[in-house]
Amino acid sequence: MRPRPRRPRQLPVHAFDSDAPDSVFAFLDQAVSARGREHWLWKYRIGSDQPTAFYWQDDDGAVSGFIGLMRTTLQTEGSEHPAAWFVDWHVVPGAQSVGVGMGLLRKAEAAAGMLLTLQGSADTREILPRLGWKESSAPSTWVLPLTSRFTASWIEQRIGRWSRGFARVVGAAASAFYHLAIQAAPLEGVELVDVDRFPADYDRVWKTRSREFAPSMRRDSDYLNYLCADYPDAGYHLQLLKLHGETAGHLITRVDMDRNGLQRGRIVDIVWPKARPELASWLLRSACRQLRASGADYTECVASKSELQEALSACRFRRRKTVPIWYHRLGDSVPDPDTWHITFLDCDRAYR
Repeated sequence: MRPRPRRPRQLPVHAFDSDAPDSVFAFLDQAVSARGREHWLWKYRIGSDQPTAFYWQDDDGAVSGFIGLMRTTLQTEGSEHPAAWFVDWHVVPGAQSVGVGMGLLRKAEAAAGMLLTLQGSADTREILPRLGWKESSAPSTWVLPLTSRFTASWIEQRIGRWSRGFARVVGAAASAFYHLAIQAAPLEGVELVDVDRFPADYDRVWKTRSREFAPSMRRDSDYLNYLCADYPDAGYHLQLLKLHGETAGHLITRVDMDRNGLQRGRIVDIVWPKARPELASWLLRSACRQLRASGADYTECVASKSELQEALSACRFRRRKTVPIWYHRLGDSVPDPDTWHITFLDCDRAYR
């Protein structure tokens, strides 16, 4: 008798849902960030029709690893491509860590369609190239100082505290210069209107804008509300761009504190009719004025395409650093990631 072929061992990987054991939520709070159950249920959109996260549970019930996806769609001219960012990938160190990590990553790859991630940890940057992942360095962070505190802090960090008096003088002069840089003449019929969440009829506007911004990730009302309006800790400022009373785009901003104790303003996302390039600069300057009025010491914006980069340069922003994006197994019809429209909305993990 021939021996029966062995069945491949089933990996102890489970889809994350609201019925996941408390040990999974405890693992996330301890290994990732102490956010609490509400945050994790929001982040991974529990209740959606597709799994968005997976955990590894050993025979004794212990959780050894977790990988989480934030699903989206890459919209190109006439096509849509399912995609997902993997934003949490944590494994308990030990003899089984490589197997656990690879098992979770393979599960995410199979579930995602097109899997993406940011630069990540040193371990991630070492592992992904070995697995055939490629990198796009097209997106970059642009920065504009708004107050003397930012400039003075920047000088002190590089020269030393003995330069504090000099730093304050230079900071005051720089603040006056950048105050002028964010001023702009009003544009007839153009205004920003605050909203608590994006209305369903915004989808009609984004359908038009998506052709102009393609290739880009979706920015319909459902996705924008998920990431910003429904974020458990709030903090996002949502506005509709109105042209003579008609909605034509949007602006999303946020203020928080950075590791140096400065108030950081972020232009999270910006969409405008590309046929009117002057609106990009107007939106950027409007965002900076609002952020400064809200206490921000400086403004950051991520941009990958020339239209937004040129507007940032015209508003005296300076390119600071690249934001590498890693990708794997793109379909033949998917455009090169260097051509994608990317902002903080797509790649920021600070709040998520």
